[in-house]
Amino acid sequence: MGKALGIISLIFGLLGLLVGWVLELFLPFLPFGEFYFPVVAIVCGIVGICVQEKKGMAIAGLVLGSVAFILLIFIFPLIRSLIEYILISPFL
Repeated sequence: MGKALGIISLIFGLLGLLVGWVLELFLPFLPFGEFYFPVVAIVCGIVGICVQEKKGMAIAGLVLGSVAFILLIFIFPLIRSLIEYILISPFL
């Protein structure tokens, strides 16, 4: 399989960080669309670490996917609710 799992994990981890916040903040009507990229990055990263000899890209993808997943669960909903609160309430 070569380095394919590490590369896939790294790409999807980056996509999870870059595209996930756009889907979470600006397109909230998509059901769980923002979680696809980080989950694929985490799964491919774990499999890549177990299978491959060179584990650098798989570890990087696993870390990026984990960070994106944590951001999507905790930080981005907080930011979205703050933006909605500011836009809805006329005076603070």
